[in-house]
Amino acid sequence: MHRSIALLFLALSTWSCSQYSNKPMAVAFHNVNAKYNAIWQGSRLDKELQKKWIDGQKENFTTTLPIIIPRDSSFKQGNEKDIKELIRKASLVIDRHQNSHYMIDAYLLIGRGRLYQNDLKNAIETYKYVNSLEIQPEALLALYEIYLQQREFVAAEKIAEFLSENPLNSIEKKQFLLLKAYSYQLLNEPIKAVAILQEASKYLQKGNEKARISFIMGQLFADNNQPALAIESYKVTIRNKPAYDLQLQASLAIHQLEGNLDALEKMLKDPKNEENKWAIYVKIGQYFYAKKDFKKAKENWEKGGENNPNKGELYFQLGGLFARQMKEYNLAAHYYDSAATHLSPSHIDYAKAQKLKKSWGSFTELSQQIDLQDSLLKLANRSPSELHELFLKQQKDTVKKVNLPTVVSTPIFTRRSFSADQQNFYFNNEQARIQGSIEFNNRWGNRNLEDFWNRKNKNAAMAQAVVNTTMAEKATGDAPDLKGQAEETWLKALPMSQSSKLKATKTREESLFKLGKLARFELGENTLASTTLTRLLREFPSTGFEAETLYLLYLSTDGSTKSTYRSSLFERYPSSYFKTMILKLENGTLSDNNEIVAQKKYEDALIRFESKDFKTAFEGCQMIQLKYPGSKLEDKIVFLMALSKAGLQETQECKNILTEFITTFPSSPLLPEASELLKLINK
Repeated sequence: MHRSIALLFLALSTWSCSQYSNKPMAVAFHNVNAKYNAIWQGSRLDKELQKKWIDGQKENFTTTLPIIIPRDSSFKQGNEKDIKELIRKASLVIDRHQNSHYMIDAYLLIGRGRLYQNDLKNAIETYKYVNSLEIQPEALLALYEIYLQQREFVAAEKIAEFLSENPLNSIEKKQFLLLKAYSYQLLNEPIKAVAILQEASKYLQKGNEKARISFIMGQLFADNNQPALAIESYKVTIRNKPAYDLQLQASLAIHQLEGNLDALEKMLKDPKNEENKWAIYVKIGQYFYAKKDFKKAKENWEKGGENNPNKGELYFQLGGLFARQMKEYNLAAHYYDSAATHLSPSHIDYAKAQKLKKSWGSFTELSQQIDLQDSLLKLANRSPSELHELFLKQQKDTVKKVNLPTVVSTPIFTRRSFSADQQNFYFNNEQARIQGSIEFNNRWGNRNLEDFWNRKNKNAAMAQAVVNTTMAEKATGDAPDLKGQAEETWLKALPMSQSSKLKATKTREESLFKLGKLARFELGENTLASTTLTRLLREFPSTGFEAETLYLLYLSTDGSTKSTYRSSLFERYPSSYFKTMILKLENGTLSDNNEIVAQKKYEDALIRFESKDFKTAFEGCQMIQLKYPGSKLEDKIVFLMALSKAGLQETQECKNILTEFITTFPSSPLLPEASELLKLINK
């Protein structure tokens, strides 16, 4: 009897505990089940994931550390199962315990799961929904962090204002201050960031967390030329006994700022630093860089590239060193190419490195083209006997480099002559192939014909596959004929005729101009631009690029030299648009009144042109350029000048102005007309 009553009571209790009931027993039942089942398991998973997230971070100490570590999708890849389980556990509360007091806790856990997935869009929606139910500082802080990561500073600032006006506990206050400092770091206001971090330090626990923030403060002080404060911050880092990597970096930074080279070199000899020698070499390189001893800085940075997990960052620095300080531009191109390859897409300099790789790649191509055409022209000016001797010497040098113990005989193939259509294919065009071979030798030197020719460490057995051309020729009766054919093909690649010499000379001239322009506008290397363009004017005094070259030299130089180029451009090319561009730079933009006057003057010049008074029309346009440079009608003014010169039958002047027009106004609606007119003149 008693047993039946107990079972009946239990059944009635369970039946009355619906998740839609507000009865005390129902609410208590679902509170217990939500808290000690789904929420407890979800919270445990959250703590494990948070620990994995922190432990899995690899800091890049070669740059200023971010105060808040940015999230990415890499964490999701190795922990997807646990993250999905966290979201599933939290979702059970929403599905089965809607009358419990732990609904908000469940949504907060789901928001955390979305952050681990880097699903920021759904994380934002989750946290916004939480705040619509009840204002939660944890949700607001999460939204603040997401908006900062997305660089949505206006939305972030609104949340920051709201949080600053509401009471926060010590943990929430610490997180708010760190996020506030992070916002100033992202906005490149390090002094404000440091001030907020100093206030946040009161709430930080001793250990890794406080050590890391102190290290960042040291970096920010060092970046702003406050070495004493930086050293003190680094010492605070060491006193907090952080992980070994952070402690090592703090010690290195202190020795570098104190100029203690002996201490740095002593650390190199310490066996426990064997795996971190690259970091010590980087700091020694920075020490010499600050002393302007760029040669030693280069030597140590190159050593620091070995076994360096952040070699992309180091290669980026080396590219800048070779370009700006050492003026070794070929090496700069090489290191920028390597930096673009090794930097991760999330790195702050990734996009810049990709752009520099492309620009310096163009520099390499143009530089090699100049050297190639220069070599070909020098060879073409030699006598036949000298060329023959040079060919034989080149053959002997090739034979010396192929030193095999055994003779490998190879069949000799006779290549048939190709038709004109077939010669469009690169490997059917002897001249193109020989020129390609010369370009290859200029870049790589003479290389043996072997597998894996570009590897440093090759299997010795591979060398047995190398063909000893000279030995093979001796073993065949047709070797002399083959050698004669090879010499004939080699000579065909040289610009022996007058037309081919003119073509090579023109290619060299254009490459010099393009290289100078690239150096000025894309690479930002004024020294390289000035050197290249000065060489262009010296070697090609009547170049068609003279006007623009003088303008580029004006931009690339200072002082009296700058004035000299300005005067030369104004005297030699008074009608050039590049003269107007200089005036525009010197005078600034036009006022509204001057713009109206310029428009009236243009209309007067147009009327003169239509009445076939071409000379007056041209002079009117010149006057507008001189007195009102930078007008909104400048493309129309330059085009009218070209038409006026055409009317005066001064074809060459018209051609020059149209060429400038096409280069300077690529988006002008008059561009198709200018291009068509230039084609007619060239015909």
